[in-house]
Amino acid sequence: MIKSIVLSIIIVLGGVSCSTESALIHRDDATFAKAQGHFQDIKKVVDNMNLPASESNLFLQAEGFYQYRFTPAKKSNVKYLAEAASAMTDFPGFQALAGSLDVEDLRFRSSDSAIQLWETLLQDHPNTLLKPLTLYQLGWAYRNAGAQGFPRSSPNEAFDELIQDQPDSNLAMLARDAKKVPYKTKEQARFRSLIPGMGQIYLDEPQSGFSRLGVMVAGLIAMAVPLYNAKLGKKQSLSTLAMGFGGLVMLSFNFTNASEDAIHGVIRWNERAESEFQRQHPTAP
Repeated sequence: MIKSIVLSIIIVLGGVSCSTESALIHRDDATFAKAQGHFQDIKKVVDNMNLPASESNLFLQAEGFYQYRFTPAKKSNVKYLAEAASAMTDFPGFQALAGSLDVEDLRFRSSDSAIQLWETLLQDHPNTLLKPLTLYQLGWAYRNAGAQGFPRSSPNEAFDELIQDQPDSNLAMLARDAKKVPYKTKEQARFRSLIPGMGQIYLDEPQSGFSRLGVMVAGLIAMAVPLYNAKLGKKQSLSTLAMGFGGLVMLSFNFTNASEDAIHGVIRWNERAESEFQRQHPTAP
C-alpha cells in the first residue's frame, strides 16, 4: 500500500512539475510597487551625492536585494505533495523538489544578501559618505538576518553606531525611534518551531499555531496505537500499521511545514512593523 502511494506521488509530481505556475511578478502587485517606490527614492538620494561608482553601485545593489518584495502566490499543491513524499521516503530527489519549487524562498533570504553587500561597502570604504544611510538600513535588515558570519549579532548594533557617530543627525533620530519598534527573529522562530505551532503563536498567529499543535497531537496518537498494541502483545493489523506510519508522516510533514512557515512569518511580521514605522515617519528612507 505504501509503495502504491509513493508511486502515485511520483507520477503526479512528474506530470505537474512540467507545468508549474509563472514565477513572474504580477503587474498589480501593490507590495512590489511600494518597494520599487522606496528604491527609487533612495536611488535619487544616492545619485545626488555624486559618489564614486564603486560605492554608489554597491550600495544600490544591496538596496535592490533589500527591496526585493512581492506578494507571493499561494503554495502549490505540488509543493505539498513533494513535502509529503519527502517525509514518507527521505528520498533526496523529493527533498530537493520540495525545497526548490517556490521563488518565494528567494525573497525571504534577500535580506542576507543586502547585509552582506552593505557590510562589504563599510569594510572596503570605511569613510564613505554613505556610511550613515548604510548603518540605518543595516539596522532594519539585521532583523531579518538568517545567515552566519556577519560582523554584528544584533540589529541595534548598527543603529547604535549611527547614533554614536552622528548623534544630532536626522538619521540618528530615526534610529532612536526605530530601536523602540518590536521585531521578531528567525532564530527564535526556528527554536520555538521545535514544537510545531509554537512558532506561529510567537508571531501572533494563534489560530494557525493551535491547529498545528492539534495536528502534532493527532500524529502522536496515531503513532502510539500500534506501539500500545505491541506492548499488549496484540497482533498488528495492516490498518493499524498504516495508521502508525501515517502518524509518522504527519509529524514529519507538520514539523517541516510549520518551521518553514514560521521563518517566512518573521519576515512578514518585520516588514509590517517597518511599513508602519515609515507611515509614522514620512522622512524615513
